Amino acid sequence: MISFYYWVGIQPALLKLGVMTKTTMLLEEDILKELKHYQKFQEHYKEGKRGSDLPKLPPNKDNQKNRTYMLYGLIIHPFLFISVNISKLLRIHKFVAFFSKVRIVTDKLSYEPVSCGYNQAYTNLGLALLSENDIEGDKHCLDASWRVHPCPHSTSFGLDRRLVSKLRLYPEAEKTVEKYIKMGKQFVYWPEGWAYKILGHNKSLDSDA
Repeated sequence: MISFYYWVGIQPALLKLGVMTKTTMLLEEDILKELKHYQKFQEHYKEGKRGSDLPKLPPNKDNQKNRTYMLYGLIIHPFLFISVNISKLLRIHKFVAFFSKVRIVTDKLSYEPVSCGYNQAYTNLGLALLSENDIEGDKHCLDASWRVHPCPHSTSFGLDRRLVSKLRLYPEAEKTVEKYIKMGKQFVYWPEGWAYKILGHNKSLDSDA
């Protein structure tokens, strides 16, 4: 059966425009290396250092050299953000999944590709799939969503907790959940607090992290 995603013609159009790509999953070891730079930055900042006294943060290796791509992203991604949130409010989960998929495959248009926006897009997709009880699909989304470059947002507020909070109730997703929590704790300077909020998280699909 041709999926809704293909039927509307979005994917072929994106391929033709060259704004869609398969993202290579980041390795855990590479993410941890980048996180060490952020942790060092935070330590120096707490010591009162500012400006040139602070260590440089690692560049996002997935950034596009062609800045024109980002102009497309500035148009497309706000539209997708609004569309996802309206679809969540209306509880049209198929639309949530559709717009989240488009956000994922156009991620290279982002100012910071494979970063917190990527994490949130996979979270939204996973929550939409959960409404159809697609646990295998959810496990894939959760596993993909932590494989991101650290950024000021994710290292301050942490990775999105909505999907992992719901998947922890499914025994078949136990290992995937444990891995997400393990990696998520590496992103923040308040790891136990971040993990505690997952265990006490009872918000609905349409709530924010």
